[in-house]
Amino acid sequence: MGYVHLRPRPYPLNQDEEKRKDFKDKLSILNSDDNVEIWYSDESGVEGDPRSRRIIAKKGSRPVVYYKGAHIKENIIGAVRPKDGRFVSLLSSHVTSELFQAFLNELQKHISNNKKVIMVLDNASWHKVKKLNWGRIEPFYLPPYSPDLNPIERIWLDLKAKFFTLFVANNKGELVEKLCEALNFYYDNPEVCKSICYR
Repeated sequence: MGYVHLRPRPYPLNQDEEKRKDFKDKLSILNSDDNVEIWYSDESGVEGDPRSRRIIAKKGSRPVVYYKGAHIKENIIGAVRPKDGRFVSLLSSHVTSELFQAFLNELQKHISNNKKVIMVLDNASWHKVKKLNWGRIEPFYLPPYSPDLNPIERIWLDLKAKFFTLFVANNKGELVEKLCEALNFYYDNPEVCKSICYR
């Protein structure tokens, strides 16, 4: 009858629809300009213990997802250019303005030389430190509580589902190795990133 089991995504209640509309209108104008290159950036944490996700199993069986409870975690700082699926990332144990600056420095190597470069990102405190050197990148901040307007969020969801559904890391080294495998997949497959961003 067209029904399937779905797990609802958390969705913030505190959104300002007027600010969201204003953001979308400005972004639409930027997207229509061939002389503008738009990147979307965000950070995400990945844990060494898997989150419980829906799997296909025989009726009556009781699938088990093992975990260690060691609280192993690593962070990713990433950016994607949806028009062509270009993806850049940096691993870090935590996120500070210094590490975000290191990411900006790396991203400078991947941006176009002849276009205005816009980076869409949230309002995290380390994104707004005055001493940041943005180079040729111009920050464009999302409205509060609007992760749904940032397509890189869909890449994080895809990465965690595809690479970490039943993965258990015995130590931080194993988690970093698996994360490198996952990030290299998106780096090497821009068409995949592009299709995820436009879902």
